[in-house]
Amino acid sequence: MSALKERLGCVIDFEGSRKAGIQQASILEFRNFNIINTHEFLRDDGNFNDWILRLLKANPINFWVSHNITVEKNFLTSQMPYFKNTSVTEGNMVWGPWIDTLKIYKKLYPNLTEYSLKNLCDVFLSKREINVLSEIYCKRSKKTFHQSMFDCLVTFKLIERLKNKVELALFLN
Repeated sequence: MSALKERLGCVIDFEGSRKAGIQQASILEFRNFNIINTHEFLRDDGNFNDWILRLLKANPINFWVSHNITVEKNFLTSQMPYFKNTSVTEGNMVWGPWIDTLKIYKKLYPNLTEYSLKNLCDVFLSKREINVLSEIYCKRSKKTFHQSMFDCLVTFKLIERLKNKVELALFLN
């Protein structure tokens, strides 16, 4: 954990499809594995690109966390193809590096039969704690799976439970 401890990490999750576009997006910012801020974008909020650029300019992100980063990367590149990664350095934006909870849990727990966010939550997390967090942080979206803020919270708790078990920086890509 030491390599990531002081850095600003963000869990990001999108809901939508290529055809319909981004319907929801949520970002959960954390430092020292403490939640410091959350942001929700719903389709009616206007332009997604404006929303995320405002957030990134306010707080340059050191690393991103997602469950199955391919989905988030595909949404990002379809919405913002001119950015390759995301750290703001000398005016350039890049999306990355990433930690993928799907890859980590497959590596650390190879005998599980399913690695969906719901199954990992059922196996490793306290439903009571997730419910308490969702009451606090899911202000605009529902408190169920496939709702962007709820999925961010579950992904955050999955990564947080590993902070003292493995060197998470080894999973950055």
